[in-house]
Amino acid sequence: MRARWLGALVVGACSTADAPGDSDTSPPDVPRPTPPPAWEDVAGERLAPLPPHQHATTTRFSTHDVCAQCHSAGDGVLRDEKGRDVSPVGTWKASPMALAVRDPYYLAVFADELAFRPNLNLTVEQTCTRCHAPEASVELEGEGIGPSFATLTTGATTEAHLAREGVACTGCHQIADRELGTFASFTGGFVIEDARLIYGPYQDPRGNFMRTVTNFTPTYGAHVSRSSLCATCHTVITRPRDAKGNVGPNFPEQTPYLEWAVSAYATEGAPGERAAECQDCHMPATSDDDVALDLAIAKQPDGLPRRTPFRRHGFAGANVALSRFGASDPSWFGADVTKDEHEAQARSAEAMLRRAARLETREVRRAGEGLEVVVVVSNASGHKFPTGYPSRRAFLHVAVTAPDGSVVFESGRTDAYGRLVSPTGALVEPKTFHPHLDVVDREDLVQIYESVPVDVQGKVAHRPLDALRYAKDNRLLPVGFDRKSRFSAYVAPIGTDADANWGHEDAVTYRIAKAPPGSTVVVELLFQTARPSDIEVLAARPTPAARRLFDFAKAAPLTPVLVARTEARAP
Repeated sequence: MRARWLGALVVGACSTADAPGDSDTSPPDVPRPTPPPAWEDVAGERLAPLPPHQHATTTRFSTHDVCAQCHSAGDGVLRDEKGRDVSPVGTWKASPMALAVRDPYYLAVFADELAFRPNLNLTVEQTCTRCHAPEASVELEGEGIGPSFATLTTGATTEAHLAREGVACTGCHQIADRELGTFASFTGGFVIEDARLIYGPYQDPRGNFMRTVTNFTPTYGAHVSRSSLCATCHTVITRPRDAKGNVGPNFPEQTPYLEWAVSAYATEGAPGERAAECQDCHMPATSDDDVALDLAIAKQPDGLPRRTPFRRHGFAGANVALSRFGASDPSWFGADVTKDEHEAQARSAEAMLRRAARLETREVRRAGEGLEVVVVVSNASGHKFPTGYPSRRAFLHVAVTAPDGSVVFESGRTDAYGRLVSPTGALVEPKTFHPHLDVVDREDLVQIYESVPVDVQGKVAHRPLDALRYAKDNRLLPVGFDRKSRFSAYVAPIGTDADANWGHEDAVTYRIAKAPPGSTVVVELLFQTARPSDIEVLAARPTPAARRLFDFAKAAPLTPVLVARTEARAP
Protein backbone atom coordinates (compact mmCIF):
# COMPACT_ATOMS: atom_id res chain seq x y z
CA MET A 1 0.00 0.00 0.00
CA ARG A 2 1.24 3.47 -0.88
CA ALA A 3 -0.77 5.82 1.32
CA ARG A 4 -0.43 9.60 1.53
CA TRP A 5 -0.79 10.04 5.29
CA LEU A 6 -0.89 13.56 6.64
CA GLY A 7 0.03 12.81 10.23
CA ALA A 8 2.02 15.99 10.68
CA LEU A 9 -1.16 17.98 10.24
CA VAL A 10 -3.64 15.85 12.12
CA VAL A 11 -3.46 14.91 15.76
CA GLY A 12 -3.61 11.16 16.15
CA ALA A 13 -3.19 10.32 12.47
CA CYS A 14 -2.37 6.68 11.76
CA SER A 15 0.86 5.40 10.29
CA THR A 16 0.79 3.50 7.02
CA ALA A 17 0.76 0.25 9.00
CA ASP A 18 -2.36 1.15 10.95
CA ALA A 19 -5.88 0.34 9.83
CA PRO A 20 -8.13 3.41 9.85
CA GLY A 21 -10.91 1.57 11.70
CA ASP A 22 -11.32 1.16 15.43
CA SER A 23 -8.98 -1.38 17.05
CA ASP A 24 -10.31 -4.84 17.86
CA THR A 25 -8.76 -8.18 18.71
CA SER A 26 -11.54 -10.28 17.18
CA PRO A 27 -10.66 -12.52 14.24
CA PRO A 28 -11.14 -10.53 11.02
CA ASP A 29 -13.73 -12.96 9.62
CA VAL A 30 -16.06 -12.74 12.62
CA PRO A 31 -18.90 -10.25 12.00
CA ARG A 32 -19.31 -7.66 14.73
CA PRO A 33 -22.43 -5.63 15.48
CA THR A 34 -21.92 -2.10 14.26
CA PRO A 35 -22.77 0.38 17.02
CA PRO A 36 -25.51 2.85 16.11
CA PRO A 37 -24.48 6.49 15.68
CA ALA A 38 -24.44 8.67 18.78
CA TRP A 39 -27.31 10.75 17.45
CA GLU A 40 -29.82 7.93 17.09
CA ASP A 41 -32.75 8.28 19.51
CA VAL A 42 -31.26 11.35 21.22
CA ALA A 43 -33.90 12.71 23.56
CA GLY A 44 -34.66 16.37 24.12
CA GLU A 45 -36.30 19.43 22.63
CA ARG A 46 -36.69 19.59 18.85
CA LEU A 47 -36.69 22.71 16.71
CA ALA A 48 -40.35 23.40 15.98
CA PRO A 49 -41.70 23.45 12.43
CA LEU A 50 -40.69 26.60 10.61
CA PRO A 51 -43.30 29.32 10.08
CA PRO A 52 -45.18 29.01 6.81
CA HIS A 53 -44.49 31.34 3.94
CA GLN A 54 -46.17 34.71 4.12
CA HIS A 55 -46.08 37.61 1.70
CA ALA A 56 -43.73 40.42 2.67
CA THR A 57 -42.46 43.52 0.95
CA THR A 58 -40.08 46.38 1.73
CA THR A 59 -38.80 49.37 -0.20
CA ARG A 60 -36.30 47.06 -1.94
CA PHE A 61 -37.64 43.49 -1.85
CA SER A 62 -40.76 41.41 -2.24
CA THR A 63 -41.33 37.72 -1.65
CA HIS A 64 -41.67 35.41 -4.61
CA ASP A 65 -45.47 35.47 -4.72
CA VAL A 66 -45.29 38.95 -6.28
CA CYS A 67 -43.19 37.52 -9.11
CA ALA A 68 -45.41 34.42 -9.35
CA GLN A 69 -48.29 36.55 -10.65
CA CYS A 70 -46.61 36.47 -14.05
CA HIS A 71 -43.62 34.13 -13.83
CA SER A 72 -45.43 30.90 -12.85
CA ALA A 73 -46.93 28.33 -15.19
CA GLY A 74 -50.50 28.44 -16.46
CA ASP A 75 -52.59 26.47 -18.92
CA GLY A 76 -50.19 25.80 -21.75
CA VAL A 77 -47.97 28.67 -20.62
CA LEU A 78 -44.38 28.40 -19.30
CA ARG A 79 -44.44 24.67 -19.89
CA ASP A 80 -42.14 22.42 -21.92
CA GLU A 81 -43.01 20.14 -24.82
CA LYS A 82 -44.61 17.63 -22.43
CA GLY A 83 -46.52 20.17 -20.39
CA ARG A 84 -44.10 20.21 -17.47
CA ASP A 85 -43.71 23.38 -15.43
CA VAL A 86 -40.50 25.17 -16.45
CA SER A 87 -41.45 28.59 -15.11
CA PRO A 88 -38.95 30.61 -13.07
CA VAL A 89 -40.99 30.43 -9.85
CA GLY A 90 -42.18 26.87 -10.37
CA THR A 91 -38.68 25.47 -10.83
CA TRP A 92 -37.14 27.66 -8.11
CA LYS A 93 -39.40 26.93 -5.15
CA ALA A 94 -38.04 23.42 -4.35
CA SER A 95 -34.45 24.36 -5.16
CA PRO A 96 -31.57 24.64 -2.66
CA MET A 97 -31.73 28.39 -3.28
CA ALA A 98 -35.32 28.63 -2.10
CA LEU A 99 -34.65 26.35 0.88
CA ALA A 100 -31.31 27.88 1.85
CA VAL A 101 -32.66 28.98 5.24
CA ARG A 102 -35.06 26.09 5.75
CA ASP A 103 -32.29 23.48 5.34
CA PRO A 104 -32.14 21.39 8.57
CA TYR A 105 -28.39 20.79 8.21
CA TYR A 106 -27.68 24.50 7.79
CA LEU A 107 -29.81 25.33 10.83
CA ALA A 108 -28.09 22.66 12.95
CA VAL A 109 -24.60 23.94 12.06
CA PHE A 110 -25.70 27.55 12.61
CA ALA A 111 -27.12 26.69 16.05
CA ASP A 112 -23.98 24.75 16.97
CA GLU A 113 -21.78 27.73 16.11
CA LEU A 114 -23.92 30.00 18.28
CA ALA A 115 -23.80 27.56 21.20
CA PHE A 116 -20.01 27.26 20.96
CA ARG A 117 -19.41 31.01 20.61
CA PRO A 118 -22.02 32.67 22.85
CA ASN A 119 -19.96 35.87 23.02
CA LEU A 120 -19.76 36.16 19.24
CA ASN A 121 -23.40 35.85 18.27
CA LEU A 122 -23.40 38.91 16.02
CA THR A 123 -20.34 37.68 14.11
CA VAL A 124 -21.85 34.21 13.69
CA GLU A 125 -25.22 35.58 12.60
CA GLN A 126 -23.75 37.96 10.04
CA THR A 127 -21.44 35.26 8.68
CA CYS A 128 -24.07 32.54 8.46
CA THR A 129 -26.92 34.59 6.97
CA ARG A 130 -25.33 36.90 4.42
CA CYS A 131 -25.67 34.36 1.63
CA HIS A 132 -28.42 32.12 3.01
CA ALA A 133 -30.78 35.03 3.75
CA PRO A 134 -29.44 37.84 1.55
CA GLU A 135 -32.56 40.00 1.37
CA ALA A 136 -33.02 40.16 5.13
CA SER A 137 -29.28 40.66 5.54
CA VAL A 138 -29.37 43.69 3.26
CA GLU A 139 -32.39 45.13 5.07
CA LEU A 140 -30.72 44.79 8.48
CA GLU A 141 -27.16 45.78 7.60
CA GLY A 142 -27.97 49.44 8.09
CA GLU A 143 -28.68 48.61 11.73
CA GLY A 144 -25.33 46.86 12.03
CA ILE A 145 -26.91 43.45 12.61
CA GLY A 146 -27.76 40.32 10.68
CA PRO A 147 -30.83 38.11 10.84
CA SER A 148 -30.70 36.18 14.10
CA PHE A 149 -31.32 32.46 14.46
CA ALA A 150 -34.64 33.30 16.11
CA THR A 151 -35.52 35.57 13.18
CA LEU A 152 -35.04 32.65 10.80
CA THR A 153 -36.85 30.00 12.83
CA THR A 154 -39.65 31.77 14.70
CA GLY A 155 -39.73 35.41 13.60
CA ALA A 156 -42.89 37.02 12.27
CA THR A 157 -41.42 40.33 11.08
CA THR A 158 -41.14 41.42 7.47
CA GLU A 159 -37.41 40.67 7.63
CA ALA A 160 -38.12 37.17 8.97
CA HIS A 161 -40.43 36.34 6.08
CA LEU A 162 -37.86 37.67 3.62
CA ALA A 163 -35.13 35.66 5.36
CA ARG A 164 -37.02 32.38 4.99
CA GLU A 165 -37.27 33.08 1.24
CA GLY A 166 -33.63 32.04 1.08
CA VAL A 167 -31.99 33.11 -2.16
CA ALA A 168 -34.95 34.52 -4.05
CA CYS A 169 -36.07 36.48 -7.08
CA THR A 170 -35.73 40.09 -5.98
CA GLY A 171 -32.43 39.37 -4.28
CA CYS A 172 -30.49 37.75 -7.13
CA HIS A 173 -31.99 39.86 -9.88
CA GLN A 174 -31.18 43.15 -8.16
CA ILE A 175 -27.46 42.46 -7.76
CA ALA A 176 -25.62 45.25 -9.55
CA ASP A 177 -22.66 44.78 -11.87
CA ARG A 178 -20.20 46.10 -9.31
CA GLU A 179 -16.77 44.45 -8.92
CA LEU A 180 -18.18 41.03 -9.74
CA GLY A 181 -15.52 38.32 -9.96
CA THR A 182 -13.20 40.16 -7.57
CA PHE A 183 -12.42 39.45 -3.92
CA ALA A 184 -14.48 42.48 -2.94
CA SER A 185 -17.62 40.71 -4.18
CA PHE A 186 -16.92 37.30 -2.62
CA THR A 187 -18.39 36.01 0.66
CA GLY A 188 -21.64 37.89 0.14
CA GLY A 189 -20.02 41.09 -1.10
CA PHE A 190 -22.77 41.67 -3.65
CA VAL A 191 -24.23 45.16 -4.03
CA ILE A 192 -27.98 45.83 -4.18
CA GLU A 193 -28.97 49.39 -4.90
CA ASP A 194 -32.21 51.27 -4.16
CA ALA A 195 -33.41 51.71 -7.74
CA ARG A 196 -35.67 48.58 -7.83
CA LEU A 197 -34.08 47.45 -11.10
CA ILE A 198 -34.61 43.78 -11.95
CA TYR A 199 -31.70 42.70 -14.14
CA GLY A 200 -32.37 40.03 -16.73
CA PRO A 201 -30.53 38.45 -19.68
CA TYR A 202 -32.72 39.82 -22.47
CA GLN A 203 -32.29 43.08 -24.30
CA ASP A 204 -35.22 45.42 -24.81
CA PRO A 205 -37.45 44.12 -22.01
CA ARG A 206 -41.08 45.27 -22.14
CA GLY A 207 -41.35 46.77 -18.69
CA ASN A 208 -44.48 48.91 -18.43
CA PHE A 209 -46.74 46.10 -17.20
CA MET A 210 -44.21 44.88 -14.62
CA ARG A 211 -43.59 48.39 -13.33
CA THR A 212 -47.32 48.92 -12.89
CA VAL A 213 -47.94 45.61 -11.10
CA THR A 214 -44.80 45.32 -8.94
CA ASN A 215 -43.01 48.69 -8.98
CA PHE A 216 -39.88 46.87 -10.20
CA THR A 217 -38.33 47.83 -13.54
CA PRO A 218 -37.00 45.04 -15.78
CA THR A 219 -33.56 46.03 -17.05
CA TYR A 220 -31.08 44.34 -19.35
CA GLY A 221 -28.02 43.15 -17.46
CA ALA A 222 -25.54 40.88 -19.22
CA HIS A 223 -23.91 40.11 -15.85
CA VAL A 224 -26.79 37.87 -14.74
CA SER A 225 -25.59 35.32 -17.29
CA ARG A 226 -22.03 35.28 -16.03
CA SER A 227 -20.41 33.05 -13.43
CA SER A 228 -19.14 36.09 -11.56
CA LEU A 229 -22.70 36.74 -10.34
CA CYS A 230 -22.79 33.29 -8.73
CA ALA A 231 -19.33 33.92 -7.28
CA THR A 232 -20.66 36.44 -4.77
CA CYS A 233 -21.99 33.62 -2.58
CA HIS A 234 -20.31 30.57 -4.08
CA THR A 235 -16.90 31.81 -3.03
CA VAL A 236 -16.83 31.84 0.75
CA ILE A 237 -13.66 32.98 2.49
CA THR A 238 -13.93 32.75 6.27
CA ARG A 239 -11.54 33.56 9.10
CA PRO A 240 -11.28 31.21 12.09
CA ARG A 241 -12.19 32.62 15.46
CA ASP A 242 -11.60 31.20 18.88
CA ALA A 243 -14.03 31.50 21.79
CA LYS A 244 -12.48 34.87 22.71
CA GLY A 245 -12.92 36.28 19.21
CA ASN A 246 -9.29 36.14 18.12
CA VAL A 247 -9.15 36.09 14.33
CA GLY A 248 -7.02 33.84 12.15
CA PRO A 249 -6.01 33.96 8.47
CA ASN A 250 -8.28 33.67 5.46
CA PHE A 251 -9.69 30.18 4.92
CA PRO A 252 -11.31 29.16 1.60
CA GLU A 253 -14.36 27.35 2.94
CA GLN A 254 -16.09 27.03 -0.45
CA THR A 255 -14.56 27.88 -3.82
CA PRO A 256 -16.62 26.53 -6.76
CA TYR A 257 -16.18 29.80 -8.64
CA LEU A 258 -12.42 29.95 -8.11
CA GLU A 259 -12.09 26.31 -9.19
CA TRP A 260 -14.02 27.17 -12.35
CA ALA A 261 -12.02 30.36 -12.91
CA VAL A 262 -8.72 28.44 -13.09
CA SER A 263 -10.13 25.78 -15.45
CA ALA A 264 -10.48 25.55 -19.20
CA TYR A 265 -14.23 26.13 -18.82
CA ALA A 266 -13.58 29.77 -17.96
CA THR A 267 -11.23 30.46 -20.85
CA GLU A 268 -11.93 28.08 -23.72
CA GLY A 269 -15.04 27.85 -25.82
CA ALA A 270 -15.47 26.14 -29.14
CA PRO A 271 -14.40 28.29 -32.12
CA GLY A 272 -16.61 31.35 -32.16
CA GLU A 273 -18.29 30.44 -28.87
CA ARG A 274 -17.96 31.80 -25.37
CA ALA A 275 -16.64 29.83 -22.41
CA ALA A 276 -19.02 27.72 -20.33
CA GLU A 277 -20.64 29.57 -17.42
CA CYS A 278 -22.16 28.22 -14.20
CA GLN A 279 -25.63 28.94 -15.58
CA ASP A 280 -25.09 26.61 -18.54
CA CYS A 281 -25.15 23.56 -16.28
CA HIS A 282 -27.10 24.68 -13.24
CA MET A 283 -29.80 26.60 -15.14
CA PRO A 284 -30.31 24.45 -18.25
CA ALA A 285 -32.03 25.99 -21.26
CA THR A 286 -33.56 22.63 -22.19
CA SER A 287 -36.27 20.37 -20.85
CA ASP A 288 -35.54 17.13 -19.02
CA ASP A 289 -35.63 15.47 -22.45
CA ASP A 290 -32.98 17.86 -23.80
CA VAL A 291 -35.39 19.84 -25.97
CA ALA A 292 -34.43 23.50 -26.29
CA LEU A 293 -36.83 25.86 -24.52
CA ASP A 294 -38.13 28.80 -26.55
CA LEU A 295 -40.79 30.55 -24.49
CA ALA A 296 -42.11 33.91 -23.39
CA ILE A 297 -40.66 34.79 -20.00
CA ALA A 298 -44.05 35.53 -18.42
CA LYS A 299 -47.68 34.52 -18.88
CA GLN A 300 -48.84 38.12 -19.03
CA PRO A 301 -49.18 40.59 -20.64
CA ASP A 302 -50.14 39.09 -23.97
CA GLY A 303 -47.80 39.33 -26.91
CA LEU A 304 -44.47 38.94 -25.12
CA PRO A 305 -41.70 37.70 -27.45
CA ARG A 306 -40.36 34.19 -27.14
CA ARG A 307 -36.90 34.17 -25.60
CA THR A 308 -33.89 31.93 -26.00
CA PRO A 309 -32.03 30.77 -24.08
CA PHE A 310 -34.90 30.31 -21.65
CA ARG A 311 -33.32 28.99 -18.46
CA ARG A 312 -34.95 26.89 -15.79
CA HIS A 313 -34.39 28.05 -12.21
CA GLY A 314 -34.05 24.68 -10.45
CA PHE A 315 -30.36 25.22 -9.61
CA ALA A 316 -29.75 21.49 -9.34
CA GLY A 317 -26.42 20.69 -7.73
CA ALA A 318 -25.44 17.83 -5.46
CA ASN A 319 -27.56 18.45 -2.36
CA VAL A 320 -29.71 15.34 -2.62
CA ALA A 321 -30.01 15.12 1.17
CA LEU A 322 -31.88 18.43 1.46
CA SER A 323 -34.52 17.32 -1.02
CA ARG A 324 -34.88 13.91 0.63
CA PHE A 325 -35.29 15.59 4.02
CA GLY A 326 -37.99 17.80 2.51
CA ALA A 327 -39.80 14.86 0.98
CA SER A 328 -39.81 13.04 4.33
CA ASP A 329 -41.67 15.87 6.11
CA PRO A 330 -42.70 18.73 3.80
CA SER A 331 -44.89 20.41 6.41
CA TRP A 332 -41.97 21.02 8.79
CA PHE A 333 -40.22 23.19 6.20
CA GLY A 334 -43.11 25.65 6.03
CA ALA A 335 -42.49 26.20 2.31
CA ASP A 336 -45.15 25.84 -0.33
CA VAL A 337 -43.48 22.71 -1.70
CA THR A 338 -45.10 19.28 -1.98
CA LYS A 339 -43.50 15.90 -1.37
CA ASP A 340 -43.57 15.23 -5.12
CA GLU A 341 -41.77 18.51 -5.82
CA HIS A 342 -39.06 17.68 -3.28
CA GLU A 343 -38.67 14.24 -4.87
CA ALA A 344 -38.42 15.76 -8.34
CA GLN A 345 -35.70 18.10 -7.11
CA ALA A 346 -33.83 15.13 -5.62
CA ARG A 347 -33.96 13.35 -8.98
CA SER A 348 -32.59 16.47 -10.67
CA ALA A 349 -29.67 16.53 -8.24
CA GLU A 350 -29.01 12.84 -8.84
CA ALA A 351 -29.04 13.44 -12.60
CA MET A 352 -26.57 16.30 -12.14
CA LEU A 353 -24.27 14.03 -10.14
CA ARG A 354 -24.37 11.37 -12.85
CA ARG A 355 -23.07 13.98 -15.30
CA ALA A 356 -20.36 15.20 -12.93
CA ALA A 357 -17.86 12.32 -13.19
CA ARG A 358 -16.96 9.30 -15.30
CA LEU A 359 -15.78 5.89 -14.18
CA GLU A 360 -13.79 3.24 -16.02
CA THR A 361 -12.34 -0.15 -15.12
CA ARG A 362 -9.29 0.29 -17.29
CA GLU A 363 -7.49 -2.95 -16.56
CA VAL A 364 -8.16 -6.30 -14.85
CA ARG A 365 -5.14 -8.57 -14.83
CA ARG A 366 -4.02 -11.72 -13.05
CA ALA A 367 -1.46 -11.40 -10.26
CA GLY A 368 -0.72 -14.93 -9.10
CA GLU A 369 -3.81 -16.21 -7.28
CA GLY A 370 -5.26 -12.72 -7.21
CA LEU A 371 -6.02 -9.69 -9.33
CA GLU A 372 -4.85 -6.18 -10.01
CA VAL A 373 -7.65 -3.86 -11.03
CA VAL A 374 -6.98 -0.33 -12.30
CA VAL A 375 -9.94 2.00 -11.77
CA VAL A 376 -10.01 5.46 -13.34
CA VAL A 377 -12.26 8.28 -12.14
CA SER A 378 -12.53 11.42 -14.30
CA ASN A 379 -13.98 14.80 -13.39
CA ALA A 380 -16.60 15.93 -15.92
CA SER A 381 -17.69 19.07 -14.09
CA GLY A 382 -16.50 22.67 -14.39
CA HIS A 383 -15.03 22.76 -10.88
CA LYS A 384 -13.52 20.26 -8.48
CA PHE A 385 -15.38 17.02 -7.89
CA PRO A 386 -16.95 17.12 -5.43
CA THR A 387 -17.19 20.81 -4.65
CA GLY A 388 -18.99 23.14 -2.26
CA TYR A 389 -19.34 22.83 1.50
CA PRO A 390 -16.49 20.68 2.87
CA SER A 391 -18.78 18.06 4.41
CA ARG A 392 -19.25 16.50 0.96
CA ARG A 393 -17.37 13.45 -0.20
CA ALA A 394 -17.24 10.95 -3.07
CA PHE A 395 -15.65 7.52 -2.74
CA LEU A 396 -15.07 4.25 -4.55
CA HIS A 397 -16.90 1.06 -3.68
CA VAL A 398 -15.18 -1.97 -5.21
CA ALA A 399 -16.55 -5.50 -4.80
CA VAL A 400 -15.10 -8.69 -6.30
CA THR A 401 -17.41 -11.70 -6.39
CA ALA A 402 -16.26 -15.24 -7.20
CA PRO A 403 -18.24 -17.40 -9.66
CA ASP A 404 -19.81 -19.24 -6.72
CA GLY A 405 -21.31 -15.96 -5.45
CA SER A 406 -18.95 -15.40 -2.52
CA VAL A 407 -17.50 -11.92 -2.08
CA VAL A 408 -13.71 -12.23 -1.98
CA PHE A 409 -12.92 -8.50 -1.64
CA GLU A 410 -14.91 -5.37 -0.82
CA SER A 411 -13.71 -1.82 -0.14
CA GLY A 412 -16.08 1.11 0.37
CA ARG A 413 -19.06 -0.76 1.76
CA THR A 414 -21.53 1.33 3.80
CA ASP A 415 -24.08 0.52 6.48
CA ALA A 416 -27.66 1.73 6.80
CA TYR A 417 -26.45 5.09 8.15
CA GLY A 418 -24.05 5.72 5.26
CA ARG A 419 -20.96 4.95 7.37
CA LEU A 420 -18.02 3.10 5.85
CA VAL A 421 -17.69 -0.45 7.17
CA SER A 422 -15.59 -3.53 6.42
CA PRO A 423 -17.21 -6.70 5.02
CA THR A 424 -17.43 -7.98 8.61
CA GLY A 425 -19.36 -4.90 9.69
CA ALA A 426 -16.54 -3.11 11.52
CA LEU A 427 -16.56 0.68 11.22
CA VAL A 428 -13.76 2.05 9.07
CA GLU A 429 -14.62 5.71 9.64
CA PRO A 430 -11.39 6.98 11.25
CA LYS A 431 -11.23 9.66 13.91
CA THR A 432 -9.12 11.72 11.53
CA PHE A 433 -9.62 10.87 7.86
CA HIS A 434 -8.66 8.37 5.20
CA PRO A 435 -5.53 9.45 3.31
CA HIS A 436 -5.32 9.83 -0.42
CA LEU A 437 -4.43 6.42 -1.89
CA ASP A 438 -2.67 5.28 -5.02
CA VAL A 439 -2.98 1.56 -4.18
CA VAL A 440 -5.73 -0.15 -2.18
CA ASP A 441 -4.84 -3.62 -0.96
CA ARG A 442 -6.97 -3.95 2.18
CA GLU A 443 -10.70 -3.93 2.71
CA ASP A 444 -10.52 -1.32 5.47
CA LEU A 445 -8.93 1.20 3.08
CA VAL A 446 -11.17 3.40 0.94
CA GLN A 447 -10.33 5.92 -1.74
CA ILE A 448 -12.27 9.05 -0.77
CA TYR A 449 -12.29 12.36 -2.66
CA GLU A 450 -12.86 15.14 -0.13
CA SER A 451 -11.55 18.28 1.52
CA VAL A 452 -10.85 18.02 5.24
CA PRO A 453 -10.41 21.24 7.23
CA VAL A 454 -8.52 21.25 10.53
CA ASP A 455 -8.39 23.71 13.40
CA VAL A 456 -5.46 25.40 15.12
CA GLN A 457 -4.72 22.19 17.04
CA GLY A 458 -4.68 20.11 13.87
CA LYS A 459 -7.94 18.38 14.72
CA VAL A 460 -10.62 17.90 12.08
CA ALA A 461 -12.83 21.00 12.14
CA HIS A 462 -16.57 20.45 11.93
CA ARG A 463 -17.69 23.98 12.82
CA PRO A 464 -17.05 26.46 9.96
CA LEU A 465 -15.40 29.10 12.14
CA ASP A 466 -12.93 26.57 13.60
CA ALA A 467 -11.35 25.86 10.20
CA LEU A 468 -7.75 27.11 9.84
CA ARG A 469 -6.45 25.15 6.84
CA TYR A 470 -7.00 21.95 4.86
CA ALA A 471 -5.16 18.80 5.87
CA LYS A 472 -6.44 16.98 2.79
CA ASP A 473 -7.92 18.07 -0.53
CA ASN A 474 -7.73 15.38 -3.19
CA ARG A 475 -10.92 16.36 -4.95
CA LEU A 476 -10.50 15.83 -8.69
CA LEU A 477 -9.45 18.90 -10.65
CA PRO A 478 -11.42 20.33 -13.58
CA VAL A 479 -9.96 20.20 -17.07
CA GLY A 480 -7.22 22.73 -17.68
CA PHE A 481 -6.58 23.47 -14.00
CA ASP A 482 -3.98 26.26 -13.85
CA ARG A 483 -1.70 25.80 -10.84
CA LYS A 484 -0.10 29.22 -11.47
CA SER A 485 -3.32 31.20 -11.33
CA ARG A 486 -3.71 34.14 -8.97
CA PHE A 487 -6.32 32.02 -7.21
CA SER A 488 -4.05 28.98 -6.86
CA ALA A 489 -3.33 29.53 -3.16
CA TYR A 490 -7.04 29.15 -2.46
CA VAL A 491 -7.68 26.04 -4.54
CA ALA A 492 -4.41 24.09 -4.50
CA PRO A 493 -4.71 20.32 -3.91
CA ILE A 494 -3.26 18.93 -0.68
CA GLY A 495 -1.88 15.46 -0.07
CA THR A 496 -1.59 14.34 -3.68
CA ASP A 497 1.90 15.45 -4.72
CA ALA A 498 3.40 11.96 -4.62
CA ASP A 499 0.70 10.48 -6.86
CA ALA A 500 1.56 10.89 -10.53
CA ASN A 501 -1.74 9.22 -11.47
CA TRP A 502 -3.93 11.95 -9.95
CA GLY A 503 -5.23 15.25 -11.34
CA HIS A 504 -8.22 15.77 -13.62
CA GLU A 505 -8.53 11.99 -13.41
CA ASP A 506 -7.28 9.49 -10.88
CA ALA A 507 -6.04 5.96 -11.56
CA VAL A 508 -6.28 3.74 -8.47
CA THR A 509 -4.85 0.22 -8.39
CA TYR A 510 -6.73 -2.40 -6.35
CA ARG A 511 -4.75 -5.50 -5.35
CA ILE A 512 -6.89 -8.48 -4.43
CA ALA A 513 -4.87 -11.31 -2.87
CA LYS A 514 -7.14 -14.16 -3.97
CA ALA A 515 -9.76 -14.11 -6.69
CA PRO A 516 -10.58 -17.10 -8.91
CA PRO A 517 -10.79 -16.78 -12.69
CA GLY A 518 -14.18 -15.55 -13.86
CA SER A 519 -14.73 -13.34 -10.80
CA THR A 520 -16.94 -10.29 -11.32
CA VAL A 521 -15.52 -6.87 -10.47
CA VAL A 522 -18.11 -4.17 -9.74
CA VAL A 523 -16.94 -0.60 -9.18
CA GLU A 524 -19.19 2.22 -8.02
CA LEU A 525 -18.48 5.91 -7.52
CA LEU A 526 -20.67 7.12 -4.67
CA PHE A 527 -21.45 10.55 -3.22
CA GLN A 528 -22.68 11.88 0.13
CA THR A 529 -23.87 15.40 0.90
CA ALA A 530 -22.50 15.10 4.43
CA ARG A 531 -20.01 12.74 6.01
CA PRO A 532 -21.67 10.78 8.82
CA SER A 533 -18.98 12.14 11.14
CA ASP A 534 -20.22 15.67 10.46
CA ILE A 535 -23.65 14.68 11.74
CA GLU A 536 -22.23 12.59 14.57
CA VAL A 537 -20.23 15.46 16.05
CA LEU A 538 -23.41 17.47 16.56
CA ALA A 539 -24.55 14.86 19.10
CA ALA A 540 -21.80 15.81 21.57
CA ARG A 541 -23.98 18.60 22.92
CA PRO A 542 -27.02 18.69 20.69
CA THR A 543 -29.11 21.79 20.16
CA PRO A 544 -32.84 21.55 19.33
CA ALA A 545 -31.89 22.17 15.67
CA ALA A 546 -29.40 19.28 15.76
CA ARG A 547 -31.98 16.93 17.28
CA ARG A 548 -34.39 17.82 14.50
CA LEU A 549 -31.67 17.11 11.96
CA PHE A 550 -31.16 13.69 13.55
CA ASP A 551 -34.85 12.98 13.01
CA PHE A 552 -34.49 13.86 9.35
CA ALA A 553 -31.35 11.71 9.03
CA LYS A 554 -33.30 8.80 10.50
CA ALA A 555 -36.28 9.31 8.17
CA ALA A 556 -34.08 9.93 5.10
CA PRO A 557 -30.70 8.29 5.81
CA LEU A 558 -27.52 9.75 4.34
CA THR A 559 -26.93 6.65 2.26
CA PRO A 560 -24.64 7.28 -0.71
CA VAL A 561 -25.94 8.36 -4.10
CA LEU A 562 -24.68 6.42 -7.12
CA VAL A 563 -22.72 8.63 -9.52
CA ALA A 564 -21.33 5.96 -11.86
CA ARG A 565 -20.94 2.18 -12.06
CA THR A 566 -18.82 -0.22 -14.11
CA GLU A 567 -18.54 -4.00 -14.22
CA ALA A 568 -15.78 -6.26 -15.54
CA ARG A 569 -14.94 -9.96 -15.59
CA ALA A 570 -11.63 -11.26 -14.31
CA PRO A 571 -9.52 -13.45 -16.61
